[in-house]
Amino acid sequence: MRKIISASTMLLGGYVCGVQATQVFDLEGFGATSRAMGGTSSSFYTGNAALISNPATLGLAPNGSKLEVGLDIVTTDIKARNSSGETATSDQVSNNRGPYYAPQLSYVAQLNDRWHLGAGLFANGGLGTEFGNDSFLSQTENGTQTDLENSSRLLVLRAPVGFSYQAMPDLTLGASVDLVWTALNLNLLLPASQVGALAANGDLSGSLVSPLAGFVGADGAAHFSFSRDDITGGGVDAIGLGGRLGATYQLTDSTVIGAMYNFKTSVGDLKGGATLSAVAGDGSVLPIRGDIRIKDFEMPASLTVGFAHQLNDRWLLAGDIKRTYWSDVMANINVGFTGAMGDIDIVLPHNYQDITVASVGAAYAYSDKLTLRAGYSYAQQAQDNALILAVIPAYLKEHVTFGGEYYFDDSSSLNAALSFGLKESLQTPSYLSGTETLKQSHSQINAVVSYGKRF
Repeated sequence: MRKIISASTMLLGGYVCGVQATQVFDLEGFGATSRAMGGTSSSFYTGNAALISNPATLGLAPNGSKLEVGLDIVTTDIKARNSSGETATSDQVSNNRGPYYAPQLSYVAQLNDRWHLGAGLFANGGLGTEFGNDSFLSQTENGTQTDLENSSRLLVLRAPVGFSYQAMPDLTLGASVDLVWTALNLNLLLPASQVGALAANGDLSGSLVSPLAGFVGADGAAHFSFSRDDITGGGVDAIGLGGRLGATYQLTDSTVIGAMYNFKTSVGDLKGGATLSAVAGDGSVLPIRGDIRIKDFEMPASLTVGFAHQLNDRWLLAGDIKRTYWSDVMANINVGFTGAMGDIDIVLPHNYQDITVASVGAAYAYSDKLTLRAGYSYAQQAQDNALILAVIPAYLKEHVTFGGEYYFDDSSSLNAALSFGLKESLQTPSYLSGTETLKQSHSQINAVVSYGKRF
């Protein structure tokens, strides 16, 4: 199954890298129509991407079946600066980094006046950073440069199969079930003060704790590395299931209300090979190869409600409120490592909070061939400032979006959107230990383009 998914992503996107986090690990809208309208999607037709937003809105589609092929493109600007003024920048220096690409492929068939049925492949989201091996993030507690990488890449792909059913003249129901593939790369160095804070909190256990602590001492560091330096995949991965339920209700001739519930994924543990390195204060390295397990790594459940109002023949307005339950899946990252020398279990506290995301959007039919769209979204911050790792930036709040769709004829169109993640800056203590202050910032530009053909 992993080979099938990897081959599919290669064929669809040319190549696929991790998609940078936008609203925590989620993209701020699926498909060009939703993305251009601030991520709204609960109550109007957003194309085949409704399969992973609100499948009930497939019932609002024009008559016929539709094929869509598209591509997400993401560029980022991420920086971290320590109290000494040293700066680490996330650059485009390897296959882990951007621009990031992810595919879209879907087909939805109209079976009759009441039923639509479809399937697709979409990127749910992810994250990606590359700080290289020569910044302050790669230094031991006493400032020795280790030349060890600090980077990340998370890719969550979903392959949904779903339907919509017009249960009553004004009520449409929908559901979809996803095959979910989660793949993760991570290179992470923790200075001795952070390792010590984990130990003091009881977050380290296993037979490797004592010997590694003796080697690291008060001036060294510990480094985890599990990374697949290919155009797709990760050092650890797993396949599981996800899904959602949705409904729309025609409140008046011009107003539709909608709701959708997205279930927490059931992927389980991400598994693969890894290297755990203990680094002494003088830069000496003790590498240990073994097997690693990221335990119960899931994407969260969410509940969305919203409306769409057709003002007149040209203007459509939409708004959504979404509640995402991050605290249920990202309170901690639990890591289990087993090598020839022994084992170690690590709990990395994160304390993510549930968040509310508000989004609004508008569409204007400029002509019979061209529709213009714009939107805005605001997301609460899920991360605890005291527990932010520079390699896991997931604190963007505001997005401003634009887009449009051009119809070549009655059956084919080109749809595109741009989303600007407005720069967010934070001042945080060093992870767990608080021995210094970090200034972090993140901004990005997302683009999505798709071609649709109706039959």
